[in-house]
Amino acid sequence: MAGPYNGLRVVDTTGLAGAYATRLFAGLGAEVIRLEPPDGSPLRYLAPFAESIAPPENSLWWSYLAMGTRSVVIEPDNKDSLAQILSSADVIFEDRLPEDSLISPDLLPDTTVRTSIVPFGLTGPKRSWKSSNLVAWAASGVLYATGFRDRAPVAPAGHVQLALHASAASALVGTLLALRARRKSGEGQQVEISMQEAALAIAPETGVPVFLDDRVHRERSGNRRDLGRPFGLYPCSDGFVSIIVLLPRHWTAMASWVAEATGNETITEEVFEDLGVRMETQDLIDTWVEELTVGQSRQELFQEGQRRGIPVTPVNTVNALLDDPHLKAARFWSETQLPDGSSVAVPGAPFRTNADWWTMTAAPLLGQHTEFYLG
Repeated sequence: MAGPYNGLRVVDTTGLAGAYATRLFAGLGAEVIRLEPPDGSPLRYLAPFAESIAPPENSLWWSYLAMGTRSVVIEPDNKDSLAQILSSADVIFEDRLPEDSLISPDLLPDTTVRTSIVPFGLTGPKRSWKSSNLVAWAASGVLYATGFRDRAPVAPAGHVQLALHASAASALVGTLLALRARRKSGEGQQVEISMQEAALAIAPETGVPVFLDDRVHRERSGNRRDLGRPFGLYPCSDGFVSIIVLLPRHWTAMASWVAEATGNETITEEVFEDLGVRMETQDLIDTWVEELTVGQSRQELFQEGQRRGIPVTPVNTVNALLDDPHLKAARFWSETQLPDGSSVAVPGAPFRTNADWWTMTAAPLLGQHTEFYLG
């Protein structure tokens, strides 16, 4: 079945900042052309690498994020080739400021949606400042609130480059809105994505909204959260589990479980039903909970916690996720073929609809589609 964006031409000149957005466009049927310099996109140089494949085709980041796209190599100063590709572009993704862009406005039709993903937006005193995943978290205020109180801040999911993917997701939404508006006006728009703002916008737990309410700085709390107690990560025999006790019924079930498993009847005393008391005695509460968790596996704790109605979740490894029967039943995992003929498992569509629109092909080789588009 043809995807909802079949016939839409999307041109991607970004590195990691826009890759997830254009991957989703490709999965929904759009023709996504990734313009690459002669030595390839920066995505091709991101580890980890497949040892059996020669560069620049061996990046597993590229193998995942470039699925379904097409690779066209263009020399940076080749305006004629750029014009040939851009003349029919519905959308273009960029990660440069206008003055640094290789694409001048006269190369784009009036109907093109131009989406710019830049560190601090297109206007303002910081517009020319440089950034990265870590800088985006720091600039957003998120970094201040993550990690342990007596240690340096910790970037959320650092290796995953989550701030860049958050920016790409925001760019996708903004671009779709601009395309919707184009149906009525017939004109394209400039979509502006600030990485700082995109990171801040998805951070309800960082303390920023609370700070804006009462102007009090929140200190880093490690694995704990001030929303309940116990609330955080707890060690078990094969890793960690997340336990979230928010509601009175959660606490009643948790206290009973600890008492049954460890013989500690003190935890069931009425005084601990008061969240304020549990917050004041949080070290003691966590010690009692750990006496329950350390001797059991993630799956044992997960299954028993869920049976008791407590939000308990294993902190999964990648191997555990690949073997997860729930994800298998949902057919979440897909496979993509690497240039040497081998295949690897990759995440599938991040959503489901009644229509089976999602399609994906393997990531292209460098310049694989240059001749097709440029002759």
